[in-house]
Amino acid sequence: MPDNLLIIAGEPSGDALGGPLAEEIHRIKPNLELWGYGGEKMRAAGVEILSEVEELAVMGFVDVLGRLPEMFRRLRDLSAEAVTRKVDGAVLIDYPGFNIRLAERLAKRGIPVVYYVSPQVWAWKPGRVHRLAKSVSRMLTILPFEEEIYRQTSLPVTFVGHYFLDTVSQKASPAEFRAELGLDEPLLLLLPGSRKQEVSRLLEPMLGAFAILSGRIENLHGLIIKAPGLPDGLFDFPENPRLKIIEDNAIDAMFASTAAICCSGSATLQCALAELPHAITYLTDTISAAIYRRFIKTPHIGLSNLVAGREISQELLQSDATAKNLASAIEPFLTDSAARRDKVVDLGEIRAKLGQPGASRRAAGAVISEIYG
Repeated sequence: MPDNLLIIAGEPSGDALGGPLAEEIHRIKPNLELWGYGGEKMRAAGVEILSEVEELAVMGFVDVLGRLPEMFRRLRDLSAEAVTRKVDGAVLIDYPGFNIRLAERLAKRGIPVVYYVSPQVWAWKPGRVHRLAKSVSRMLTILPFEEEIYRQTSLPVTFVGHYFLDTVSQKASPAEFRAELGLDEPLLLLLPGSRKQEVSRLLEPMLGAFAILSGRIENLHGLIIKAPGLPDGLFDFPENPRLKIIEDNAIDAMFASTAAICCSGSATLQCALAELPHAITYLTDTISAAIYRRFIKTPHIGLSNLVAGREISQELLQSDATAKNLASAIEPFLTDSAARRDKVVDLGEIRAKLGQPGASRRAAGAVISEIYG
């Protein structure tokens, strides 16, 4: 069998990491075959995709429970396929509920595993660090404070930096971007998430906040980002000439907007790097929320706040995630230039904490070094 690696991304954010990583791996080892789970970015980088991320992305404990039989079947099938292909190693990207179990199955078969993007052991389930140490050959972290956690264990760790430092840059000027869409300032950006469950819960209060603010702010415009692969039916709302929806170019949208309401996740960090004032929100089912409240160990959940080490952006979660609260949180940045300017200064400190550009190149080097020596 030719040299080959298994690479798994279970969500759009993982595919966004996996695409540049696969490109850099192929620069180092051009004839290496990559195969596994992913999306369009990984496919474009030459990965043989067995299952699309849209088939895999789930959230919340209740949602996951309904998919358990499927997930265990996938674990079994992937492990068997890895043996059949005589895989040299595996790169598992984020997606901890699935990938930690897969790492354990692969390790039992003597297959080295590099884990890219640490599970949030600093937020909850810190015992997973020791579980990971038994099955993972090397952890690649993207947040600076994670490295020290693993240095206190037997699990080798490499801080590669955050790939957003390479990707969060504007291609079009803000004025050109807005003009092309027929939008103007002030512009409120709505980022309801990349998963169906997130959008189905968050878009309604976000649209409600836009409606409230439209009644207060003359000439307010809005822009919704639809993550690739999500069904159009999730975004069914009354037509409004001042409210548009686009399916790509989220980064240019961030640079062109005045403020944003953002689903908790990687987009909050993108907003921070674009120096876009934003409020962070999240809604999950009641059972999942109760479990999260019991186990989460950090005072914040937004990545922009976690990297900053303080609440730079207001977090409105569960019962606080109402249209009224979201509107109140974001209104000052749409109407008060001094408040917006002060927030931009706060957001500016985050970039310096994320390391240097070139994360995908360093991650690829660490993968090849760990698996091929």
